[in-house]
Amino acid sequence: MKPALVSVIIPTYNRAGTIERTINSVLAQSWGSMEILVVDDGSTDHTADVLSGFGDRIRVIRQSNRGPSGARNAGIRAARGEVISFLDSDDEWLPDKTERQVKLLQATESLGVVCCVCNTRMEFANRTTTSFAVSLLQPSLREGIWTNPAEVLVTRFLLFNQVVAVRRQALEQAGYFREDLPFGLNDDYDLAVRLSLLGPWAFIADPLTVWHEHATNISRTHSHLDISIQTLNILQDLSRSPQFGPLFPKVLLRRRVRDLKRGIVALRLSNGRSLGPRLLGTVLHLLLRMRWKLYSRLPCTPRMITRAV
Repeated sequence: MKPALVSVIIPTYNRAGTIERTINSVLAQSWGSMEILVVDDGSTDHTADVLSGFGDRIRVIRQSNRGPSGARNAGIRAARGEVISFLDSDDEWLPDKTERQVKLLQATESLGVVCCVCNTRMEFANRTTTSFAVSLLQPSLREGIWTNPAEVLVTRFLLFNQVVAVRRQALEQAGYFREDLPFGLNDDYDLAVRLSLLGPWAFIADPLTVWHEHATNISRTHSHLDISIQTLNILQDLSRSPQFGPLFPKVLLRRRVRDLKRGIVALRLSNGRSLGPRLLGTVLHLLLRMRWKLYSRLPCTPRMITRAV
């Protein structure tokens, strides 16, 4: 049987200092059937010179600046693979990431699994953690099938772009990245939620990618208020969708929307000009954070439900 072709899509914008490391981590993959598509989203530094050094080992797509969502979508449209993976141009993969994910997708093909996610090591300036730890994911298995991804993703984020290998057919069904979201904010969360509503996921609990904190990471360049508003808008938009709305876990969605609205009120007050509203907002925000920490420890909080392949 011919090995599945994996299309790796790397959007980049002015990342001449990191893109070489990123591409080399893909070239070092143990899975041999791959194509690398780098979408240069209008870079103005010497990114193009760095890319030219790789010759025909990569395919370069150049376009005027459309943001990360537009760059990823351009890569998807040009991709030829059965499996699509994404990697940001300042992060990297460990050598067996693709092979382990593709083999797990192949083993679960008849079970309706739409994609596979792995854990990632998150390198911050002052600490190192993992994406599963941040998202409170504690699978009892090293790898397997994750049967309730929608219940978890409705309640919290999971680092997605760098860790996913998705079946092309599932991506076509879910739709591509939304390009109308301001600054491309939470476009990965939006797609992840859609995919989670289509069926179970495969997972690998081992960290197979490395995420590097960068001054231009979305989480660094946008406020908690921006992110909360966008998250609320995404969930409300999807809940009204004829395709995805009926698939939502309704009770969890209502709770998440309510909590987001409360958090937005608190953040708006804390950003106000007057001392009184700022203090009130700060107190409300702290209370909501304490409430989430308590809720996350209760049995009613969605846990990762898994089973072996």
